[in-house]
Amino acid sequence: MTAGVTARAETGRRREGPAEPWLWGFLLADMSVFAAFFIAYLWDFGSDRAGFVAEASHLVVALGLANALVLLTSSFLVVRAVQTHRSGGDPRAALAGALVLSACFAVVKVVEYTLEIGDGHTLTSSTFFTYYYALTGLHLMHVAIGTLLLVTWRRSVRPGGRRVSTRFVEGAAGYWHMVDLLWILIFSFVYIGSHA
Repeated sequence: MTAGVTARAETGRRREGPAEPWLWGFLLADMSVFAAFFIAYLWDFGSDRAGFVAEASHLVVALGLANALVLLTSSFLVVRAVQTHRSGGDPRAALAGALVLSACFAVVKVVEYTLEIGDGHTLTSSTFFTYYYALTGLHLMHVAIGTLLLVTWRRSVRPGGRRVSTRFVEGAAGYWHMVDLLWILIFSFVYIGSHA
């Protein structure tokens, strides 16, 4: 009897997905912009493979790999923060770790830009470096936006803070995971794939 009532209650209740519906639309649009960049990049890479390979050899692959590991670790911490938030716990420690790692990502990126520009590789020095700065710069902007979302979430769970909804938390986490995924693709195409 109880099982039947529970089943009817479940079917009568509207199931909602994680995060706000508009956020899924935004993430899809954002990923589409990057997809267009990746398609253009691969097209130009196919047209000038030797030139791209020569230019890509100037990148410090270890820095790109370090940033991939930084973002993967930060994504793990964001997952832990979501789990803690859902259970009514305090996710601030996990969020603090993710925020420290986002700052580390930015520092490594600035170091990399400094090295490349110091060696004369600028936005206009070659087609490869135009893509490199466009993709990594756009990605760095997304890291900054994701960081603001994580800061907002962390501030909301302080004593006296205005607690955000679980849907906001899931949306912020989804955005952060998109940032992570985009870096893995950039690292794969620009840092590793261009050496193939």
